[in-house]
Amino acid sequence: MNTWQIINLVLTVIVSLLVAYQVLYVIIGLFWKKKFKDTNIESSYGVLIAGRNEEKVIGQLIDSIKKQNYNQDKIKIFVVADNCSPNDKTAEIARKMGAVVFERQNKEKVGKGYALDFLLSKINENYPDYDPDGWFVFDADNILDVNYVKEMNKAFNSGGGNIITSYRASKNFGNGLFAMGASIGFIRDCRFLHTPRTILNISTVVTGTGFLMPKRLINPKTGWKYSCIVEDSEFSMDNIGKGEKIIYCDDAIFYDEQPETWKSTYRQRMRWQKGAYLIYKGFAGSMILKFFSKFSFTIYDNLMYFTPVPIISTSWALLNGLIAVVTSFLKMLMGYSVGLEILSLIGSLVFYFVMLYMGIFLYGSLAVIKDWKRIKATTKKKIIAMFAYPIFMICIIPIYFIALFSKVEWKPIEHKEAVDIEELN
Repeated sequence: MNTWQIINLVLTVIVSLLVAYQVLYVIIGLFWKKKFKDTNIESSYGVLIAGRNEEKVIGQLIDSIKKQNYNQDKIKIFVVADNCSPNDKTAEIARKMGAVVFERQNKEKVGKGYALDFLLSKINENYPDYDPDGWFVFDADNILDVNYVKEMNKAFNSGGGNIITSYRASKNFGNGLFAMGASIGFIRDCRFLHTPRTILNISTVVTGTGFLMPKRLINPKTGWKYSCIVEDSEFSMDNIGKGEKIIYCDDAIFYDEQPETWKSTYRQRMRWQKGAYLIYKGFAGSMILKFFSKFSFTIYDNLMYFTPVPIISTSWALLNGLIAVVTSFLKMLMGYSVGLEILSLIGSLVFYFVMLYMGIFLYGSLAVIKDWKRIKATTKKKIIAMFAYPIFMICIIPIYFIALFSKVEWKPIEHKEAVDIEELN
C-alpha cells in the first residue's frame, strides 16, 4: 500500500466515523415516528405570510387555512405583499379572503427576513394588543392539510414551549426531474433527519417554511432579526445555540411547490449552499466551543448538518479521479498498453459512478417507499422519481463549488401551481 492509498484510507475512515450515526437515523425513520397526545387546549395563533408577486397561489393558501379543522376564532392571518409589481394582485386577493395585508416596497433590503420583520412591526403598530400564543410562518405557495393546525397544536401543547417544524410534501411531485429530486429531498429530511432527532430528543432545524414559534421567541415587539439569505438556518442555529429546541410534527402536513426548471433549481440551490457556508462561518466557532464545554450531541449533529462535508468528500473523490487519469496517462507514456489503460480507467470511473448512483438511489428510495401513500403522484411517476433522484443529486454537485466563490443574493422564484387541497386529495 503506497502513501496515497494510506492517506485515502485514513480520510475515508475519519469521514465515515463522523457521520456513521446517521445509519441509526435511517433505521429510526423507517420504523418509528413521534406521536403527540390529544389536547383540549386550543391555543391562539398568528399566521405570517410573505409573498412577492404571488397572485397565482396566495388564494389557495389562505383558503386552506380557512378550511382548517380548528377554531377559526383562534387563527388570524397576516400577509406582507413584498416588493410586488404594480399590476400584481397578491395584496388584493389576500384582503378579499380576509387576511390583514400590509404592502412593502424596499429595493435595498430584499428578502424574506426583511419582509417578516416589516410585517411584525406593522402588526405591533396597528394591533398593539394582539398577543397570540404562537406564530406560524408559511410561504405563499404552501397549502395546508385540513388537520395541520390541529396536529401542530398537539405538539405545541405537549410541553417545553418548543419551536415546531412539520412534514413538507409536494404539490408538483411528478412534474419533471427537478421537481421530483427536490421533493424527495424534503421527504428524506422529514423521515431520516427530523423524525429521528425528535425521537432521540435532539433539536432539528426549520427548513424555510411550515413552522411554529412560541411568542416568547418571536412576537411583534421583538420583530424578526434574521436577514441572512437563508434566514431559516440563521434562526435555527441562533436558537439551538441558545439552548432552544426545535421538534418535528410528522402528522402536520403541508404542501410546497418545487422548482421545475434547471434555472430555478440552480438559483434556489445556490442560495441555500452559499447560505450554508455563511451560517457555518458565522456560527461554527461559537458552536464548537459550546460543544466542548457542554458535550452536547445536538450541537455536534447540527454542526455536521451545516459543515461542508459534501464539498470535502466530493473534492476528494474528484481528486482521486484526476489522479487516476494522470496515472493512466503517465503509464501510457512509459510504454504500457494504451488500450488496457483506457479500459482500466473507464472501468474505474464507471464503478465509482455506479456506487455513487446506487448509494443515493437507496437513500432516496427508502424515503419514497416509506411515505408512498403520502406522495401525490401516480405509481409510475414515483418509480421514475426514485431512479431520477440520483441524477438530480449528481447534477447539483457543481453548486457546492460554485457557491464558494460566487456572490449570491436573494431572488424570488415564480410559483404557478394553483391547486387547492381538494384537488391534491
